[in-house]
Amino acid sequence: MNFTLLSTVLTFGQAGFQTAETDLAYYSDVMVSASEGKHRAIAMEKFNELFIKTLNQKGAYQYPFDSLKWISKKSPDDKSFRIFTWEVEVADGDYKYFGALQNADNKLFILQDNFKNTEGGLKDEEFNQESWLGALYYNLMDCHTTKGEKYYLLFGINRWNKFENIKLVDVLFFTNEGVPYFGKPVFHTKVNGEKNDVFYRLVFKYASDAQMTLNYNPGMEMIVLDNLVKKMSRIPGQGETLVPDGSYIGYEMKDGNWIRIDKIATQIMDEAPRPVPVLDKRKGKKINGN
Repeated sequence: MNFTLLSTVLTFGQAGFQTAETDLAYYSDVMVSASEGKHRAIAMEKFNELFIKTLNQKGAYQYPFDSLKWISKKSPDDKSFRIFTWEVEVADGDYKYFGALQNADNKLFILQDNFKNTEGGLKDEEFNQESWLGALYYNLMDCHTTKGEKYYLLFGINRWNKFENIKLVDVLFFTNEGVPYFGKPVFHTKVNGEKNDVFYRLVFKYASDAQMTLNYNPGMEMIVLDNLVKKMSRIPGQGETLVPDGSYIGYEMKDGNWIRIDKIATQIMDEAPRPVPVLDKRKGKKINGN
């Protein structure tokens, strides 16, 4: 669906927003949970149309939409904007991505997914709202350059196909006119210990039946991600893919940029660690401690 900003803005009032939210919650449940793909697609169209119409109403920014549990809503610390993202599986392994960014002054930007039409450019290009790399965002982080310019890290997932997922850290910033753009050269990797290789975002494709970590770790004060290695897939027809090997890579903030640190944890385990069973030294004790 090609969304356009509605020219007519009506005043809903609290009751109007509540009524719309009730309908939106129903459509979002169906578009996620219905067993038939065609039913999910119909609900998706209904949801998208009503949600964008509702977000365009006066006072929409102050309305929380808390009951839309399948929709990701992220905001920075200063609450200057919020970004909604959602995904719909319209067919087996075929996901569609949608997004809307709303400023505190109620200005709305519709994000149009162009991920699969982007050939190259992921490393060193900016994208606007019409060429958005569609993803479901699970974290947003406030950052600043050394010059004090604000930007935001967006951590997201795209279920690329039935064989592979993508996790990414994209960079959101705003022009002086308040227009959002994605991508900024803030990720640095040293090549052979010397030359810097610079990236506008981090993008990782991996096996869909694997679990990959990619998030900011406040205790370590760095972005932490699984180190990926090639391995033959367990899914018939996939062939070779990338999976975590149990070690981790970090990106640490230095002088306004994120600097790669290879293998911050190097132990590779054949299976998940397990603690010593707590009952071994407490013979006679029941599981509830009595």
